[in-house]
Amino acid sequence: MRIVSGSDMGKMDRWAIEERHIPQLLLMENAGRAVAAAAWRRLGGEGNQVVIVAGKGNNGGDGLVAARHLHQWGADVRLFLLCNPDEYQGVARENWGFIESSDIRWYVLTDKNSFYPLKLCLETAAVAVDAMLGVGFRGALENNYLLAAETLNKGRAEILAVDIPSGVNADTGEADGEAVTAMETVTFAYGKQGLYIYPGRQHAGKVGVEDISLPHEALELLERATELVDAAYAGALLPDTPVDSHKGSFGHVLAVAGSRGMTGAALLAARGALRGSAGMVTSALPDSLADGFDLAFPEGMTIALPEDKPGSLSLSAAREILAAGEGKDVLLIGPGLARDEAAPLILEEVLSAWKKPAVLDAGGLWALAQNKDIAVSAASPLVLTPHPGELALLLDTGAAQVQADRCAAARKAAEEYGAVVVLKGASSLIADPGGSLYINTTGCPALATAGSGDVLAGALAAWVARGLPPCDAAVLAVYLHGRAGDLMKEAWGGRGGLAGDIAEYLPRALRELCGEKR
Repeated sequence: MRIVSGSDMGKMDRWAIEERHIPQLLLMENAGRAVAAAAWRRLGGEGNQVVIVAGKGNNGGDGLVAARHLHQWGADVRLFLLCNPDEYQGVARENWGFIESSDIRWYVLTDKNSFYPLKLCLETAAVAVDAMLGVGFRGALENNYLLAAETLNKGRAEILAVDIPSGVNADTGEADGEAVTAMETVTFAYGKQGLYIYPGRQHAGKVGVEDISLPHEALELLERATELVDAAYAGALLPDTPVDSHKGSFGHVLAVAGSRGMTGAALLAARGALRGSAGMVTSALPDSLADGFDLAFPEGMTIALPEDKPGSLSLSAAREILAAGEGKDVLLIGPGLARDEAAPLILEEVLSAWKKPAVLDAGGLWALAQNKDIAVSAASPLVLTPHPGELALLLDTGAAQVQADRCAAARKAAEEYGAVVVLKGASSLIADPGGSLYINTTGCPALATAGSGDVLAGALAAWVARGLPPCDAAVLAVYLHGRAGDLMKEAWGGRGGLAGDIAEYLPRALRELCGEKR
């Protein structure tokens, strides 16, 4: 599903009004009626009370329209304004005229004492509509807007947000301080980025996207695409599986991984690759670790690489890796790899000669951060799979700055490194060098366990090995990995699962998605 930033939505609205001459009054009417319909479904019938808290801008105007429709349908509407009525402008002012000529009960929230009727109404109302601030909001709530958000959140009524919960940044999903936490958000024309990225996703509740007569051609104004990855989107990426397939039909992954004390990462990546649908996986480890690994993972093949000291690769390992790459479809390098002086040199030599796609994770990302020119000289398409701390290292910033605007950080890294970037975390993101962004919808805290990323790296390499373009492979692998975590939570609960268990649920997630495709 195509989604947009709040900034993009403002541009599209202006174009529709100024260039296509769509009346702004019509857009507001359609938006407000959609909100009223959603509130009515939650009210459950005539006579039930609904509270609407409206700001002074167009979001408040949408709330005024909703109030009018709900009143006409028989709801007991209590309207609370965060401005004096004479402050309304444009089409919001026109809609205030309709309210003023009706017998809807309304109040103005001016100081703390004026909030007493709102608190009382929230004790008896079935639904409260947050129509305070829209997608143009940035920063932190202040003064009466802050007090109104706190009052709504403490009330008993189910909260329905208009376009986006007040206090949430529509571009980043950030909430700088208090923000309304809704049971449902009705957003208009297209979903907004901030509704699908934490913490905005948590504040939004169930999200419904309503048509308000905005022409679809408005999307042509946008330079970059953002897609929400759900089952339908991910399912469309699945390649066919011919009935006469053999193991060679599903690709061969070469995984350079492991070091002393980190052999488990190599094992989890290999399991992720095979459980993720690859036909074969060959794991290349430091010589002293290879024999034990071979016994631990009989389903795969193992290559011993030269080492300088136990568990740490020597520079000559680069030539061995390239030789082992003959006949392989993708290179995965990094899970559990030692972070030492040789790692960047090995990575540079390998990637300057490797012609097929390569996936860099963990130690591979660390090595890249030591010499960022490696990406420039790489002969192959790259996929990077950082968590926020690793992406911060790649971008010479801090993890907090990455988290403050995950979309911008992922896009920046994809552009700078000319690579597909998977920014892991709640609502994982996939960015490609052309500027497109994909927001994943699956996953839960059950995935927050050591080794989860190693499984994802292996699963991603598997889909590249099967012939998917690197970006499509990343989108599909992230979706399935997240869904495997969801299935694990459904079976066992939110905590206690291991990364190896995530790998075991990958085939179940794939079976479910194949059913969705049919």
